[in-house]
Amino acid sequence: MAIWTKPISTEILTTTHIHTAADRLGIEFVEIGPDFIRGRIPVDERTRQPYGVIHGGASVV
Repeated sequence: MAIWTKPISTEILTTTHIHTAADRLGIEFVEIGPDFIRGRIPVDERTRQPYGVIHGGASVV
């Protein structure tokens, strides 16, 4: 059973998240299921901590 109450797609999410934290961090929406959204976040200068690994806060956006 789907948890979404409105039509949803990766295209809709990408369009509606322009100029948000997800957009600024480079998060890409890659898959939507009946009860999940799967995304991808780059590990680069926007999301890396000084030790070179992804910042914990970036991984929960």
